[in-house]
Amino acid sequence: MSEPNDLSRRNALKAVSSGFGYLAFAALATEQARASNPLEVKEPHFESKAKRVIFLSMRGAPSHVDTFDYKPQLTQDTGKVGKYGGTGRLLGSPWEFRQRGDSGLWISDLFPELSKQADELCLLRGMHCDQPNHPQATTQTHTGNFQFPRPSMGAWTLYGLGTENENLPGFIVLNPSPGDSGNYASSFLPAIYQGTKMKAGGRSRGGFAQNMMRANTSNQPGRTRRGMQSGMNGDRRRRYAESRMGMSGGMDASMQQRPFGRPFRDQFAGRDDSAIPNLTNRMLDPDLQRIQLDLIQNLNQNKLDRDGHQPQVEGMIESFELAYRMQSEMPEAIDLSDESQDTLELYGINGSGTDDFGRQCLMARRLAERGVRFIECVSPGWDHHRNLRDEMDDHCSQIDQPIAGLLQDLKQRGLLDETLVIWAGEFGRTPHAQNGDGRDHNNKGYTTWMAGGGVRGGFSYGATDEHGYEAVEGKCHIHDWHATILHLLGLDHEKLTYRYAGRDFRLTDVYGSVISEIVG
Repeated sequence: MSEPNDLSRRNALKAVSSGFGYLAFAALATEQARASNPLEVKEPHFESKAKRVIFLSMRGAPSHVDTFDYKPQLTQDTGKVGKYGGTGRLLGSPWEFRQRGDSGLWISDLFPELSKQADELCLLRGMHCDQPNHPQATTQTHTGNFQFPRPSMGAWTLYGLGTENENLPGFIVLNPSPGDSGNYASSFLPAIYQGTKMKAGGRSRGGFAQNMMRANTSNQPGRTRRGMQSGMNGDRRRRYAESRMGMSGGMDASMQQRPFGRPFRDQFAGRDDSAIPNLTNRMLDPDLQRIQLDLIQNLNQNKLDRDGHQPQVEGMIESFELAYRMQSEMPEAIDLSDESQDTLELYGINGSGTDDFGRQCLMARRLAERGVRFIECVSPGWDHHRNLRDEMDDHCSQIDQPIAGLLQDLKQRGLLDETLVIWAGEFGRTPHAQNGDGRDHNNKGYTTWMAGGGVRGGFSYGATDEHGYEAVEGKCHIHDWHATILHLLGLDHEKLTYRYAGRDFRLTDVYGSVISEIVG
C-alpha cells in the first residue's frame, strides 16, 4: 500500500480527477447532456399550421350573450321566466350586435376596435365544459382535468415541440393571479416545462415592462446603485474565485488583470433595479457567476447521482442554467422603450385603462418574435354577478384596443399566420339575470375564439339554443378544444403522451376530437 505522501506518476494518473477514464467519461456525458436537451426544437407529428400560441385568458368568465353570441330572441323575451325557472328572469343584452367585416360576424358594440379584425376571428359558439365553478373550470381549461393536478397545455406544448430560443423560457405567463400556479405547472412532466410567471404592467411598482421604460427614458442623477461595493470586497472575491477554480497558484493573467464585476456593473448602470428584479447580478460579472453556478450545479448533480430519479433536483439544475442564460436576452426582450410611439398607441399604451393589458399584449408579441413557444396573458375580474352594465363595459374597454392592436401588429409583421391567438374564459354566463343586473355561471354553452395559426378567419362554428343556455350545434368540449389546438401545432393529441404511474397520460385524457371544420 502506498504511503499517503507517495504520489508517483502512476498514482497521480489514477487519482487526479479519477484518472483518464473518468475524463473520457465526463466528456461523453457532457456531449450526451447536450444532445438530450429537453428544450431543443422537436419535429411535430405532421406539418403544423402554427408555431406558437398566445393565449388571452379572461379569468372570471365573460358573458357570451353580451359579446360574441348574438341572441335576438333573448332580447325579445326579456323579463320572461328562463329555461330552468326560479326567480331569475331572462335578460337581453344591453348592447347592440352588428355584423362586422366582409364575413358578417355578429359582434357586440362592446368591442368596436376588435370588430375591425372580424375577418381574422374564428368564433367557437358551441363550447361546453364539465364544471360551473371557477377553480375547477379554470383548471380544466388549462390542463384538461378539473379533479387532479395535471400538466397545463403550455407545458404539453413545450414538451411536444421544445423552444426556438434557449435563452428564454419556452412557456411564459404574464400577470398570473395569486394562487394560480397549478394552471401553468408541469405536474408530472419534467419541471423544465412549467410556465415562468412574469409581471407586465401596472401592478406592484408598474411591472417589468413599465419599469423598464421608465428606467430607460428618465435621467437618474444621484441614484445610489447597488453594486460590488455592497457585496464582497475585492480580496474576498478573488479568494472566492480561486477556491471555486481550484487554483493553488492563483488566477491566470487574464483574470488577474480584469477589474472584477465592473464591466458587467457598468453595462447595467443606467437601469433601474426594479425593472427586472433579481435578473441581473450586480455583485458578480458573468464569468464569476459561471464559477458560482458550477459549484451549485456540482452539488445538485452529486445529490442527483446519490438519489437517482429526482425531478425536483433535475428541474432546479435546468432552471439555474436557464436563469443564467436569460441575463443575455430577457432585458432586451421586455424593454418596450425601443417601440415607436405609433406602436404604443396601437396597443393602447398611453396611461389610460388600456395601458396594463396593452403592455401584456405588446410583450407577448415581442416574446413570440424571439421564439417563445407559449405565452399566456391574463385579464382578471370577469365574474359579473351584478353591475353587469358598468363592469362589463369597463372590462371590455380595457382589452378591446390591445387585442385589436396585437392582431393587427402580428399581421403587419407576417407573424399572424404562424401564431395561434386564443381568447377564452373558463365558461360563460346565464341568459337570465342574477341580482337584477348580473349573470350567473353557465358551463353548458359559451363562446371562445381563435385567430391566425391556420384557423378559418371570419368563420363561426357551433351554436347555443335561442337564449344561449347550452350548446346545441357543433358542440366543442374542452377536450375537443385542446385536441384542435395541438393539431394546429402539428401534434397528434393521442400520440403526445407521457408515461406516469403505470399509464400513458395526455392533455385530452382519453377523449377529444379535432374540430376539422375550423382548420383553414
